[in-house]
Amino acid sequence: MSEKRGRRLGTGGVLAVVAAVGVGGWFLYDWNLTRLDRADSRAQIIEACQSLVDPERVMRLGRPADKVDAGERGDRLCVLRRAGVFEGQEDMYEYFSLALNSSSGPVTGEGAFEWDGGRNVTVTAKCATPVEGTGVTSVRTTATSLYERTDFVAPGELAALAREAALRAAVRQRCETTLPEVPQDLGAAGR
Repeated sequence: MSEKRGRRLGTGGVLAVVAAVGVGGWFLYDWNLTRLDRADSRAQIIEACQSLVDPERVMRLGRPADKVDAGERGDRLCVLRRAGVFEGQEDMYEYFSLALNSSSGPVTGEGAFEWDGGRNVTVTAKCATPVEGTGVTSVRTTATSLYERTDFVAPGELAALAREAALRAAVRQRCETTLPEVPQDLGAAGR
């Protein structure tokens, strides 16, 4: 009798173990893929945007994403795409771009934040003095949300990314500058 009970418990136990290993293995596999996607995404953002923006902040922009890659740049410094699922198919779509320009011309006023009322925030960092050897007088960055809807990304989020990129680019170009923090009412003025 103990042999029968042992077999029944053995079969049930084996089924339970197989099910637990299968489910646990899937969760572990999925968690590991997500972790690898995020690590690869951070590396792609750092490379594409030349370390001018914080990859974690960019991955949280609008809707958080685990999988991000670089798109076709065109005339911009970087274009980033994120994974999205539509009708059961995963696809990559553009959601953020960053443009960078340095100027040797005269700059009026101090550093400025400009929001076009839609998808773009531009930050101009004025150099304290023209950079020796290059004559650079300002660094200008534009962060752009490439979402179809303008309400997916707050202007303050874009402004923070543009500010960060302008300050980092200015340091690389030996442009001594300071920028105020992102204005709290940036989005209110344009709406």
